[in-house]
Amino acid sequence: MEDPTIAQINPFPQDVRTAFQAYIHSFSYSNRERIDYSKYRQLLLYLQNPSMKPANPIESRLKHRAQTEFMLLHNKLYYKPTARFQNPRCVILESDAFDTIINEHLQLLYAGRTKTWNIIQRKFYGLKREEVEFIIKRCKNCTLNRPSTTKAPLVPIISEQAWERVQIDLIDMRHEPSGQYKWILHIKDHFSKYTQLYPLKSKHAGPIADCFTQFIAAFLPPKIMQADNGKEFKGALLILLRKYGI
Repeated sequence: MEDPTIAQINPFPQDVRTAFQAYIHSFSYSNRERIDYSKYRQLLLYLQNPSMKPANPIESRLKHRAQTEFMLLHNKLYYKPTARFQNPRCVILESDAFDTIINEHLQLLYAGRTKTWNIIQRKFYGLKREEVEFIIKRCKNCTLNRPSTTKAPLVPIISEQAWERVQIDLIDMRHEPSGQYKWILHIKDHFSKYTQLYPLKSKHAGPIADCFTQFIAAFLPPKIMQADNGKEFKGALLILLRKYGI
């Protein structure tokens, strides 16, 4: 059986929609911007019929809110521009929240949570960042493409005797030079932790190779020389290989 491809996978199956509905109806959930359907219809009526008189103080406050905060565009309810959002934002009902979020996510080609939320909050009123994060976190395509956070296990380096492995690196002393000497070559035996330091005027391959030659003459040639991938160490190694005919 072939592995499913991105095109074959429904990124938001029914179980995601069901989980979202359970989330927004949970006891701990709240959304101050969310407008229920009955209030939505009432706001529309007050905007469509400005002369309509409220029946009680509660409806009077609702009419005032309709006239000061909302507007009609294409016979839909929009929240008026503010100092933060300079364009009208479409009011989203609870029944449309899930589809609105996934449609924006798909149109943005599965953009991440932050980018999707930044677009949504500029276009719509009544949606929360937590809702966007809840849905995108469960997107099947995003889950498949998410980079793995599993790291390879660390393997300890074990040396069984002195001079089996030496570790070599450079210490940058340009902030506090000693005359012309601006670098220190640090050579340490991994087994005994014995350390030798050599002052350098530069970190070129030639001087490093000369210092390592002194180290070999004073002690023993190591089986392994461990360094980073700095070009100065690669160059020094080539010089030593040519010098000793290896």
